[in-house]
Amino acid sequence: MWRKSLTAAVLCIAPLASLHAQPTISGQPASLIDVWFALPDIEAIAWPYAFMRADSTDVSEKAHRADLFDQINQLRWRLEAGGYAELAKAVTRWKSELAKTEHYRQPGDWSPGWLMAHPNKRPPVSRVAAIGYCAVPNTVEIWDEAGVHRVDWTPRLHLSDLLDRDPDLKGGTTDEIAIVSPQGDVDHYGVAPWNYADTELAPGSRVVGAIDLDGAVFPWMRDAIAGLLAHTPVGQNCRRFPLNASASHD
Repeated sequence: MWRKSLTAAVLCIAPLASLHAQPTISGQPASLIDVWFALPDIEAIAWPYAFMRADSTDVSEKAHRADLFDQINQLRWRLEAGGYAELAKAVTRWKSELAKTEHYRQPGDWSPGWLMAHPNKRPPVSRVAAIGYCAVPNTVEIWDEAGVHRVDWTPRLHLSDLLDRDPDLKGGTTDEIAIVSPQGDVDHYGVAPWNYADTELAPGSRVVGAIDLDGAVFPWMRDAIAGLLAHTPVGQNCRRFPLNASASHD
């Protein structure tokens, strides 16, 4: 297993006027920690499902998505021409699901506890467009050769359980599955005898397989999808709190 540093419910806009100008004693903008503590019901937040959106995130991730969509469009007709009609439908479903995301988050742990422990890595509030959180989901999302679907999450659910149940979930030519954690970490797990590794899945995990055909495009596409999902909030009944005027367009 190796780690690569880097859908979701519709986000509900919840304006919080007190976050727009909350100065410290020195007159500088409030820290992100102060912003979190200004939220209502902070004690109810499940922090792996909290998120932060930076001003630059949308630009970079939408450019990555556009590149991926170009590849999907080219691949779709090649699959159809090659007699892989079901796979062509699957990549079309992938594109449709990815197109639902309007704005992207910055992956990572942005909880007050993590920010307090890492003062040198706190983002300036001036560069944060919005923060938010979602309720813990009760599903795991699977991207496989049939498209996109969700299965119920149960305690001690493992990747091996999904592989046993889902013949369309494959590792492709690299024999690897990408798993996106709720906070946006992307890990790869081997699914062949030579590199096999199992793991327990958290609620809201996204599991991304690769099309099992020759070609470098298929593992690249798996990782490109995983990268976009890492930047996508996960959970139910999500709430978003804009911090400045630029965030009000969500």
